[in-house]
Amino acid sequence: MNLLISLLGPRFWIPAYLALIFAMFVPGDFAWVKPSVKYALGGILFFTALKIPFGDVVGGLTDRALLARCGWMTAAKLLLLPALAYAATWLIAPDWAPGVALVALMPAGLSSVALTDLHHGDRVLALFLIIITSALAPLTVPCAMALIHPGPAPDIARLVDQAVYILTMLAVPFAAAQAVRLLAPRVVAAGMAWWGRCSILFLVVMILVSVLANRPGWAGWPVSAMLAPLALACLASLIALGATLLLRRWLAASAVTAFACAALYMNNGLSIVYATEFHPGDAHVILPCVLMQVPMVAMVVLWGRWAGPHQDEEATT
Repeated sequence: MNLLISLLGPRFWIPAYLALIFAMFVPGDFAWVKPSVKYALGGILFFTALKIPFGDVVGGLTDRALLARCGWMTAAKLLLLPALAYAATWLIAPDWAPGVALVALMPAGLSSVALTDLHHGDRVLALFLIIITSALAPLTVPCAMALIHPGPAPDIARLVDQAVYILTMLAVPFAAAQAVRLLAPRVVAAGMAWWGRCSILFLVVMILVSVLANRPGWAGWPVSAMLAPLALACLASLIALGATLLLRRWLAASAVTAFACAALYMNNGLSIVYATEFHPGDAHVILPCVLMQVPMVAMVVLWGRWAGPHQDEEATT
């Protein structure tokens, strides 16, 4: 039991990488699992939201310092870091730049609260980064992709369709979790220790089914062809890591860890769902979203090991 708990906690990277490797190389046609991708994403948010009392959200709305910090962190997460990732990728390999930009444009990962908890960061700040970046993503993602991805000229109907799709994927599981909290508070309280683990379990499932569902887009490619998008995804992660490390000079370690988990562990599941829906079969868009899982997991583990809140305890806000 302790081993299972650790695999859904500090050692979550083990099943995450195993799922990725298995899905990339297991023989067979798994296109039939495509509809399950969005449900796996919904499971991550549902179990994460079970740990979040709606009162905490309302209470945070009156904290001006928290909202101000979330404001500039959100701008950095949704605008600055994607712009840097896109520019760096475009200079090296322009064909892959839209895909790298898409995953960098994603809001904070739905598991970033659990990961922030895991690394002793500011859980409330992590929560609000998820809420605010997720609320803005239906606007920022379609508009940014319309600017940088070649294709037909975008129209308002197409942008609205994409925005509604993203909003639905985020809002429905959150609302369902709040309904369960209201109707079965004792059950939710009794299982509180497991909701974060269930979220990580669905994260592993998300990795598995998303790769299996989209694998036909790069069927027949040699393994060496995966190196370019993987390296570019790593580059985008390193840019985010470098920016986050700079913040350690000015912010308390717990706040930096919350931003680190949001910036390094973005909602790549949403990027895969989005790419699958609006760019089907386009490996140059889908693969960076899938392969970003490799540096995402590594960077969060790395942060927890040597760049987390156990160092710089004296950092000031």
